[in-house]
Amino acid sequence: MRPRTRPQRPVTVAALALSLLLPTSLAPTTASALAPGGGAASAATTQAVLVNQSGYDVDRPKRFTAPLADEGSPFTITRQGNATVLFRGEVRGGVGDFTAFQPTAPGPYVVTVTGSAGTGSSHPFGIGPYWTYRVSLQRAVDFMVESRCAHGDAAALVHTDPAGNHCNRGNTGVAWRDSHQFSFELQGLIRLFLTNPDAFTRAPATGRYDGLAVPTTPDAPEIVKLINWGVDLYLQGRVNHDLLKEQLAWFLYAYPHLSRWIPRAQYDRARDHLVRLWGDPARDRWNWYDVEHSADLFQTQTVIGTGKGSLPPGHSIIPNLMMYEVARRDGLPDPDRYFRAAHDQAAWIIAHLDWNDPATTKGQRMSEHITVEALAYFLKRYGARAPIGLREKITQWADVAIARSDNMWDFRRYSDTLWVIPQYNEPGNVAGFPAAALAAARVLDDPERIAALRRIATAQIDNVFGRNPADAHFSHDAATPEGFEGVERGWPEEYPPGQGAGELEEVRGVLDGSPKEASYPYDPAADLGYTEGWVAFNSAWNASLSQLASDQSVMRGYRADRLGAISRIAVGEELAVRLRAPLNLDAATAESAVVRVTGSGGDVETVSVREASASALDFWANLRTGAGAARPGDGILQTAPGETITMSYGLDVYRTAATVTVVAPTT
Repeated sequence: MRPRTRPQRPVTVAALALSLLLPTSLAPTTASALAPGGGAASAATTQAVLVNQSGYDVDRPKRFTAPLADEGSPFTITRQGNATVLFRGEVRGGVGDFTAFQPTAPGPYVVTVTGSAGTGSSHPFGIGPYWTYRVSLQRAVDFMVESRCAHGDAAALVHTDPAGNHCNRGNTGVAWRDSHQFSFELQGLIRLFLTNPDAFTRAPATGRYDGLAVPTTPDAPEIVKLINWGVDLYLQGRVNHDLLKEQLAWFLYAYPHLSRWIPRAQYDRARDHLVRLWGDPARDRWNWYDVEHSADLFQTQTVIGTGKGSLPPGHSIIPNLMMYEVARRDGLPDPDRYFRAAHDQAAWIIAHLDWNDPATTKGQRMSEHITVEALAYFLKRYGARAPIGLREKITQWADVAIARSDNMWDFRRYSDTLWVIPQYNEPGNVAGFPAAALAAARVLDDPERIAALRRIATAQIDNVFGRNPADAHFSHDAATPEGFEGVERGWPEEYPPGQGAGELEEVRGVLDGSPKEASYPYDPAADLGYTEGWVAFNSAWNASLSQLASDQSVMRGYRADRLGAISRIAVGEELAVRLRAPLNLDAATAESAVVRVTGSGGDVETVSVREASASALDFWANLRTGAGAARPGDGILQTAPGETITMSYGLDVYRTAATVTVVAPTT
């Protein structure tokens, strides 16, 4: 992955306390030259209104940036081509907030700002339920299908020698072109599936999956075939790098949810491979831009990577916790060894990482989300057994991230003096930041912090979609029919087609570039710097989409008339099940999903919840309850007073659920 800069030394514990030394050309400007929001003033004079060019989720934060607007400048929202004002507000600190505007129609809408710089209007944009997920998911899958090694023909690959003919013109991937060991492909794909499984089972797979040792069943969803593709090629390649071993651990953990389509033989191959190599320090097969460290995943990792993003702190935490569960499930020796490794790694982070040092946060580039997601996963799944101070450490990360986002873009900066990562193209960091912020938000308990994290997570998504100084989506082809709905301006530059290390230029959904230091706080004519897509950028985006799905998924039980949420239900009453989840992938059609309803007395039913209308927030179904012995699958949940009923959607630790208590009927 370019640019091919000189090798950088790994960051060790001692180095974390040091600030990154920067060349004079990257030094901050003086305060007298600062514009609203901080940074060098712009030479631009025309009123600019920068928005998410595709659209906004109706129930999430909705903000835009007007970098030249006077404080208090009025803004209005109208339908495109219609002068009727639907919403009014004022620009504060270069930001206009219209979160309170929650229309029932999708638009398109336009923001207009008036001030001393004149009157300016935004690109048209839409507003609707789960907008971001709806317009992004298919392109995320398309990218992972089209960026694979040998375009899906594994028979063309040579796995016996990592230095031999393999994958792509740059020979820089095992299963995806120019992917490297630190692209975390399987983590993103598996989490996407577990958080929102019904989003992936509606259409047949279209990709080519030839030459695999263990293929899936023909009816496997595309995302399952992608997961199996990665597993199969990693095993053919006999990977031994710790980061690639960790990807296989995710597969082992999730396998019960994939076993319908992936033969058991694949699971056995992967488990035997990992049990043999988990504690092996060697990492000589398949690695690029590596830093010196041990691949022994039982040891505490005290070396972290550079701005290349090659070794994020805490990368081994979730894989060790998953291997702990796999070992317990399969009766493997000493499962507690995996848990201790995860615990010790988290404790090391608590004791040694200083979030004020950008080398530990944005300085990890597109891999930053790995660290925060790992800490949040540990706390959410094993709270009582988590290391002392884990919640406080996540809170400290949140406070630093929130403070560094206090600017007119709501953009999480690199440091107090720099906006972006020095030397590197960083679309993956911006696209992956929501994964970290939303993971943290769901394990904290302060409403103000949670709201701030959701606001800045949304702002980074908006930045990807054009709310940035370049007024452009990060994907060069975003405004084409193969791009993203509603976007009018894709990234202005593109690596020469067919000449990139991964030949990703024509792949749908690729994230090509992002604004560099010169663009901030606002210089629309600034040099956009190096541009080239990378699998690691898109896999970070996949992580954000999965965390967004988790954050937007809510289950509740209601009275039969659906007019009030309940915590108790009497035997014999009808239970209304309400699911909110990003499942309206076709805005013109009322869609459905399957919810599992379980009684503590042993009965299990599934109900099909249906969207209240085309492009709605809520999915509903009613289920009868009754007395008597459990009869799973009969359409009536048999229960008794004192029991509980749990409604759930999603899989494993990524499911959303709600519980009601059963009481005796009133007489």
